[in-house]
Amino acid sequence: MDAQGNFPITRTLIALLAFAVALFNQALFWLLAVLIHGQGRPVPAGRFLVASLGLGVALWLILLVLQFRFTGAGRRNDSLIMFFTGTLLIAGLIVTSPGFALAATVAFTAWATRGLKK
Repeated sequence: MDAQGNFPITRTLIALLAFAVALFNQALFWLLAVLIHGQGRPVPAGRFLVASLGLGVALWLILLVLQFRFTGAGRRNDSLIMFFTGTLLIAGLIVTSPGFALAATVAFTAWATRGLKK
């Protein structure tokens, strides 16, 4: 809240909300794939699986670009987190596990947004 009692809407807030919605959709697509596959319908489940994996890759790449553009990603810890979450994401693609992709995206998101308090 600012001095007048208004909630300030900034570009950062809008970007974080949009990213959070996309991250939620990635998790939702994964859960839908699991539930639909449990009903014995592999074709629609496969579509949700691909959607979840694709969204995970897109979100990870967006974070990677933002990390390099705004923070330089020159610190050793940033590089290590990018490497480990990227490895987890690639493992998710190889074994077609959206759970790995979701874990990689959530971990990278938590790391990238750790200092945002404004």
